[in-house]
Amino acid sequence: MTKRMTTVALAMACAVLWPAGAFAQVFTIPDRIEKLSEKAKESTNITLDGALLKLASAFLNSNDKDQRAAKEIVGKLKSIHVRNFEFEKDNEFSDADLDPIRSQLKSPAWSRIVEQRERGEHTQIFVKIDKDRVGGLVILSAERRELSIVIIDGEIDPKQISALGGNFGIPKDLPSPGTSKDSAE
Repeated sequence: MTKRMTTVALAMACAVLWPAGAFAQVFTIPDRIEKLSEKAKESTNITLDGALLKLASAFLNSNDKDQRAAKEIVGKLKSIHVRNFEFEKDNEFSDADLDPIRSQLKSPAWSRIVEQRERGEHTQIFVKIDKDRVGGLVILSAERRELSIVIIDGEIDPKQISALGGNFGIPKDLPSPGTSKDSAE
């Protein structure tokens, strides 16, 4: 498991302990982000909300333990947005391209619980607390040639978040809170 996935596990554990307040917000992906696909050698754009999210969950097999768990989680969600861009060379996007997203992730509704910078990589994880529950999760992960954005809006049990891995464009191998790097490899 990568260091980044360990960071996600830590974020999930922190999300359970974060102070709460009730806030409603609709999250939008700015045009500036959508236009990055024109520069990218590869891009992924997944948007599931409302009826589309319910339709997508219908394809999950209730007889499979992992897919059943993902189906239960998805039933509480309002939307899932995944954007992933891979570029041919460094610096095809800048940190400023993420500013319109970060501007939506302000307190009191959103709290940044993780920020990690390392050799051209920058990862941030934000949670939204809604009525004493995690009401949303945003992961921004920027590397020299890759940018990933995952937005999950709706009630999330951090203990179950790893069940979404491999579904709806969300990366596989998401660690469960409390999973150590060594035990997951």
